[in-house]
Amino acid sequence: MTARARCEGSSTRSPRPASRLQFLDGLRGVAVTLVLVQHVGERAFPAVAELTHSSLLLGQLGVMVFFLCSGFIIPASLERERPGEGRGRRFASFWRGRFFRLFPLYWLSLAVAGWLAYRGTYSPAAPMSGGDWLANGVMFQMLVGVPNALVAYWTLAFELLFYAGLSVLFVLGLNRRSVELSLAASAVCLALALGAGPLLGAAPPTGAFCLATMLTGTVFHRWHSGEIGLSRLVLCVVAALGSGTALLAAATLGAPQPPEAPQFLAMLTAWLGAYAVFCAGVALRHRRVPAALSRLGTISYSVYLMQALVLAAVPALSSAVGSAVVWVGATLVVSELTYRFVERPAIALGRRRDTVAVRPAAAAQLPVPVRPPAPAPVPVRIAGPVPLPRDAAVARRALSA
Repeated sequence: MTARARCEGSSTRSPRPASRLQFLDGLRGVAVTLVLVQHVGERAFPAVAELTHSSLLLGQLGVMVFFLCSGFIIPASLERERPGEGRGRRFASFWRGRFFRLFPLYWLSLAVAGWLAYRGTYSPAAPMSGGDWLANGVMFQMLVGVPNALVAYWTLAFELLFYAGLSVLFVLGLNRRSVELSLAASAVCLALALGAGPLLGAAPPTGAFCLATMLTGTVFHRWHSGEIGLSRLVLCVVAALGSGTALLAAATLGAPQPPEAPQFLAMLTAWLGAYAVFCAGVALRHRRVPAALSRLGTISYSVYLMQALVLAAVPALSSAVGSAVVWVGATLVVSELTYRFVERPAIALGRRRDTVAVRPAAAAQLPVPVRPPAPAPVPVRIAGPVPLPRDAAVARRALSA
């Protein structure tokens, strides 16, 4: 084959369409299943509650998988380039999408929780005033000392904090330094583990490991996209788990804990298990995800928010097994409905608004066609009177006579 033939063949080849990262749907499906099993199991079976709080917190494991998934996908969403979009418009597009993705369903869950509390069928974990209920509408109420209306809201505050931090790094042009950021977050966890007790006289906040985990998820994204090698990914994972273990030990073993607090082993196995599950999902990313697991991942946000409301609204049956089956089934049905009629329409609305916002900028980038100048008229030069034919001349003399 000649060089010209190779060039012609390459120019006519259609580009490969960008495939959706479907293995993330599978991982989200696994994560929300673990959270659902934790909450339904400890409500229906006391033995499950005792086992999870002493040996393996399934809900914590699922949440950490969610955090790793967020760390993986958010850089791809924030850095996605489209014609006519600069850094500022990509920043606005990202937050517009996050708003319509998270808040409509969140506000619905908050309204239902308030209605159930008003009816007396639900009580928040901490007493709440009317102002506290209103403050929950911003989603980061936990960060300003306001109790969560639903316990599950605590993870959303960390998600928003991660989005905000990564957005600032994006504006500053530092967002691609994922390895350095992950190692820095692990260093902060280690510093808190060593210095929080002696310097602050308090247990270190384990929430620092949540942010370190999301930043480590961005390193998985860089490795998946070919920007870094495997050795740097392994370094970041080992650093995160090592510093996280030290942080957890300082937080749970350094001072007496209340009986209902999760024990060191239960949290540690959850954190280690989350990284193991995520690594397995990444390793199997080219395999086909079962349809049921993929669907669970698609509606996972609805399942995550609706399960506590179903557990509060649906009374227990005389049979523990029957109660668990009803709660799981009702959660899945309600979640499917909220996804179809709240979550999916809100996402579509956000995309339409994003398209409208981007279209003028894209149009401004299009080249304006230049109309070629009209040809100048060719002047017609007449040298003198046109001679008449002989017969016409004779007729003219006859008329003049």
